[in-house]
Amino acid sequence: MNSEEWEEWKDWYRESIKEWKERYRKALKEWREKVRARRAKGIYAIPHALSTLPIPPIPPRHSMSTSRTNVVASRIGDDELKLVDMLIEAKLFGTRSEAVAYLVSEGIKARQDVFDKVSSALEEIRKIRKEAEEHVQKLKEEIGLAESQDIEKTEHHKETCQECGRDLSDLPKDISRCPFCGANLGQSNTR
Repeated sequence: MNSEEWEEWKDWYRESIKEWKERYRKALKEWREKVRARRAKGIYAIPHALSTLPIPPIPPRHSMSTSRTNVVASRIGDDELKLVDMLIEAKLFGTRSEAVAYLVSEGIKARQDVFDKVSSALEEIRKIRKEAEEHVQKLKEEIGLAESQDIEKTEHHKETCQECGRDLSDLPKDISRCPFCGANLGQSNTR
């Protein structure tokens, strides 16, 4: 992270804390108004009556997507872990997992240009790989190691993901997850 990115992150962090504090101040203000209204009605004449109106809970920190279902084990350095733990201590996130998931998501957004380049390169690699597989298949046919109908089957067989319906015919046969939606490509797939 360069100094400009660090400054942007610090600004975001300060703003997040400011918004979080403001939400809590608002909740406490509403609570105080309810307490005053009850006192005005004489409800707090009984000593235990204050306990019937609990102090509002701390509002949730930054909302995270609930669609996080994949587990990724990762090793990070001490400095990065200290920063993640700082986010948790500040109550922006409840767990390291939430904080890291958020930072990964933001990192992907910030470097979308890299992912676009990698995506186009992978499309080209897949195209070349498919051409190479077809060439090898033709060589097998020429020397009598394969039936000519095998290649016809692969050309006419449309491979798709059961979840998102995307065409997977250009992908390697050994992948186990759809690169588009993350669905498991087990036995039920048309691959």
